[in-house]
Amino acid sequence: MLPDLDEITSDESYADRRNDLEFWAPWVRRGLDSLGLPRPTRLRSPGESTNPVFVGDNGLVVKLYGEFWCGPSSLECEAEAYRLLAGHGLPVPALLGRGELRPDAAGWNWPFLVLSAAEGSPWRSAETDRDTELVLAGRVGELLARLRRIPLTGSEVLHPAAFVDLLRERAAAAAADHRGWQHLSPGLIDAIDDFLPDAVELLDGSPELVHGDLHAGNLFVVPERGEVTGLIDFNDVHAGDFRYGLVQLHLDTFGADRELLAAALRGANWPVTPDFPREMLAFTFLHDFDVLERTPLDLTGVTDLTELAELLWGVDR
Repeated sequence: MLPDLDEITSDESYADRRNDLEFWAPWVRRGLDSLGLPRPTRLRSPGESTNPVFVGDNGLVVKLYGEFWCGPSSLECEAEAYRLLAGHGLPVPALLGRGELRPDAAGWNWPFLVLSAAEGSPWRSAETDRDTELVLAGRVGELLARLRRIPLTGSEVLHPAAFVDLLRERAAAAAADHRGWQHLSPGLIDAIDDFLPDAVELLDGSPELVHGDLHAGNLFVVPERGEVTGLIDFNDVHAGDFRYGLVQLHLDTFGADRELLAAALRGANWPVTPDFPREMLAFTFLHDFDVLERTPLDLTGVTDLTELAELLWGVDR
């Protein structure tokens, strides 16, 4: 008998079940059956994730989208991202199938995507020496430059106006959020509202395809080849600004290592102007996540925004 999906009725019950392999495995196998795709012998969970995600030993990844935790919008964005990325030769998963666990259900039908697995290891678990790490950071920059060139023409899901709205919502909430997160000194937090420009003033050029969650589990590498072999998880994709995507990349994946950031910017051929640190600090405050949570720096003693901008984002020009 299949586990009862109707027990998931709230954000809390969804959170309790979302990474529960024993609960989801029978449903994953049933979903693959419904699409005529092969069942894996073994399934594993890659770790904590917003969505239930399970990787089979046959190279298939099944990602489920619930009614809670922004599941409907995540599915919409991710499916659109894979449509836009198809055929461009980037190291992103291939979309192999799309279905519903309960197509005839009166309530939520539990849509899912089937994707190809990424080659290599997540950045966070890859073993590298310093020289290789710098090479890989440059390759990440090259990948992001290619991502910027993906045409957004014809997209009915990714709207530049939605990205502007996101930045304005974040501007309104930034100071209060940082008081709760407690990574910064109270005086510095008090200065955030006056520091932040309006979103339209901050944005630079035409909207581009931006991956907003470039944390160390979403980039895959093969260090011995010096290659970035996978970019996954397009829940948080935007028609936005390249610099927004740098925030999670630098503060999570690179651990605020400015030498790695500089290598990525060179790889992306991104011009670093004197205003770059302050612009990036603005995007840091406007990001949709608590991006300072994993930054290995004690920032609580910093009392000046210019000092903070240089500490986090100052790179050689």
